[in-house]
Amino acid sequence: MSGTVRAPRARRPRNSLRLDGILDVAERVAAGGIESLTIRAVAAELESAPMALYRYFSTKDELVDALLDRVLGRMEPPSESGSWIEDLGVFARNHRDLLDRHQWAVSGLFAHPAPGPNALPIGEWALRILERGGITGDAAVAAFSGVLALNYGWSSFVVARTAGAGESLAKDLAEPAVAQAFPLTTAVAGPMGRYGSGDHYELVLGLLLKGMAGNI
Repeated sequence: MSGTVRAPRARRPRNSLRLDGILDVAERVAAGGIESLTIRAVAAELESAPMALYRYFSTKDELVDALLDRVLGRMEPPSESGSWIEDLGVFARNHRDLLDRHQWAVSGLFAHPAPGPNALPIGEWALRILERGGITGDAAVAAFSGVLALNYGWSSFVVARTAGAGESLAKDLAEPAVAQAFPLTTAVAGPMGRYGSGDHYELVLGLLLKGMAGNI
């Protein structure tokens, strides 16, 4: 009995891999969920043997860190105007915009916010702005941490909302018994469906910045 003989799958030539090319493919894989990012998955996309990637990354964690550090390297530097508090606001928005453009990286960066050298300029920018406002030392670390906590938390809300989180709460609040037991929550059911929205972020960021400015 005759059958179709398949040609062997072409393999990438030896030593043809480059770091940027690996990270480009790794980012495409991670866009489907960072939990799916493995050396084997990236090698398959590259039509290469996993061992070829081990020349660059000895473990999956090293690959993830390199990719997260690459994302941080895309952070837009804040402007420098005559108002340090306005510049801090620009810094915060630039950072949140970075997370919004790379939603797949939010959980990884939240767990490991300093995966490589590109994290250092980000902290330096923030600390320099805060120093201009008279906030230094321990207070500066706390203020910088507060901005990061707001952004990572807010970006997690956005990711969850994109995935449909909150729909079950809306259904629960539509039940008369639930509405009666939780009247204040029911009264804001509409706005709660917009959690993680841009205007809500601006409101909270404004309150945070106002509080920092008021303590100087």
